[in-house]
Amino acid sequence: MLPHALTRIDAWRGARRRAGRLLVALDYDGTLVPIVARPVEAELPAAAREVLARLAARPDTDVAVVSGRELEDLRARVAIEGLYYAGNHGLEIEGPGLERKHPDALALRPRMARCGEKLRARLAGISGVVVEEKGLTASVHYRLVEEAGAVARVRATVRELCGSEPRLRLTEGKKVLEVRPAVDWDKGRATRYLLDALAPGPATLIPALFIGDDRTDEDAFTALRDHGEGIVVATSPPPTTAATFYLRDPAEVIAFLAALAAAG
Repeated sequence: MLPHALTRIDAWRGARRRAGRLLVALDYDGTLVPIVARPVEAELPAAAREVLARLAARPDTDVAVVSGRELEDLRARVAIEGLYYAGNHGLEIEGPGLERKHPDALALRPRMARCGEKLRARLAGISGVVVEEKGLTASVHYRLVEEAGAVARVRATVRELCGSEPRLRLTEGKKVLEVRPAVDWDKGRATRYLLDALAPGPATLIPALFIGDDRTDEDAFTALRDHGEGIVVATSPPPTTAATFYLRDPAEVIAFLAALAAAG
């Protein structure tokens, strides 16, 4: 069993004091807010927004929300100035003095749009499927699918469509299939990009934490193994996780962020 992240809070405060700065990066769905059946209903509670704003207001702490959501949607849901936002698994990044969209993903946007149209058409007859077209990526949610055998049909259809598009790739999350451009980029590379951008000098990275609950967050946990730590959000952390600590649920995530925001 991994150690609980709140037992480590003093060590991370100490690392921040010694380095003069700390990056706290975290996922949105399942981390800041509970997973819900319909993604559009995942609203950030006012108390969580207040804690995030307090943490980001510290001059020695940078906060980044790194999500599979489209950048515009993510920014609107969190709605805090001064944060770094990385949408579509880091393919698009914005923040103070920083703006980047992955050029190869932009080039594949028309192909992704065609794929999204095909997904909607092919899955229209299956009740409960939610197809999110997010510009640079697309997501197929099947949490609400109840018909016997329908989930298998959803998965087979998405795999077939992705298989016919060699420049797109398929990844999986919690009851969601993610269709992305086949580019060498993920949440881990996006987090390292932020670290490089925030570095006070050449080869001088600041310490970092990444908090997340999904399979796609494992890339960030792995990327930070040599210069930070990953915190998985799970009641029972999976034995294969690359994270080194855990928090049970979004309520504990907010408590952890509040402890980091406090003086110290």
